[in-house]
Amino acid sequence: MYSKVINPEKDGRIAFNNKGSSARLGNYLEKELDLDKTPDGKVFFNNEGSFTKGEMVRSIDTNVKGLTAEDDKFYSLVLSPSQAELEHINNNPEKLREFTADCMENYAQNFTLIAKDGSLKQLSEKDLVWFANIEYDRTYKGDADEVKRGEKKQGERKDGLQTHIHITVSARDKSMKVTLNPRTKDKKRNAARRFSIVAWSEKNQQTFDSKFGYDSPKKSFANRNKEAWNKVMSVERMLTTFEKKYGLPDADSIKIRSMAVAQDYCQDFRRNLKEIGNELKKEGGRNGLNSNQWERLSNAKPDEQSQNLEQNKNNSFDFVSSFKQGFHFFKGAELAESDGKDLQGAFRKAGLHFRKRLQNVQKSTTNDVSI
Repeated sequence: MYSKVINPEKDGRIAFNNKGSSARLGNYLEKELDLDKTPDGKVFFNNEGSFTKGEMVRSIDTNVKGLTAEDDKFYSLVLSPSQAELEHINNNPEKLREFTADCMENYAQNFTLIAKDGSLKQLSEKDLVWFANIEYDRTYKGDADEVKRGEKKQGERKDGLQTHIHITVSARDKSMKVTLNPRTKDKKRNAARRFSIVAWSEKNQQTFDSKFGYDSPKKSFANRNKEAWNKVMSVERMLTTFEKKYGLPDADSIKIRSMAVAQDYCQDFRRNLKEIGNELKKEGGRNGLNSNQWERLSNAKPDEQSQNLEQNKNNSFDFVSSFKQGFHFFKGAELAESDGKDLQGAFRKAGLHFRKRLQNVQKSTTNDVSI
């Protein structure tokens, strides 16, 4: 299960711009749907029923009292179950609708609000203004590797179950007295103290498991092998630098993480990545990695010990193997809530959080996390 808060500045689509009306987003989401299946046009839903695009836009755009022209007016969320999870529930849209409502209850309860008297205020899904729609397909984009290699065409549908849910939620609660900002890196409203993407992602996974009797792998990240942990952290530190200082596109970061997992964070991969970082520093990384750099990462030589993983299964906890199950989950949590200043500390904090709440992580290395 992959849960994401879309960043309009990094996810590359003007439709997700949330400084003004939600009409553009509504048009984009409606365009992606099969309107023949909903002749009444009510393709959006929440706990109160089904709604047309116009009704959704009106509700979101009028729930803005107290916001300035520069403030976010709404946020876009994505719930992306793995193919195994979709198969488990037979890709049932009614179950997905129920699950989406549960995730929005998790979303509301995840905010830490302090009342004027110092007491904690608890929100529920009923305090939110939100709408969701279910999309059943994904298509290949022009910059996809399969398209570049000529194996697929731009716009061609991807194979397998690709069902995912888009959610549009107002930045204000229903009473328009409280601003609800899930962007953990937004310092303007001290969001990191009010909302935890890590906790929301974790709770959504737990909700799916318990609601549908799904048996996701129950391996905690708390019991991590130190050597493997250091390998993972070295890659994460480099990627954090690439993203913040060199402008590496988010899609490239996700792809590099996927490659690192597939190659068990081997030494040659990490060495090549460091060299590529020096190259990005000189030339800038805003256009992403070039074909030669991708090839060097792909051809990294495996460590000797990684070739004997099967023989060492009875040794201490293999963090790299566990990370294969959860790296998309970490990405969904944007890897840290400290804005990258203390990434290791943030991971340590996340580890304590996971241990305390007995996190269950869905194996998701094959999960498509595109929007």
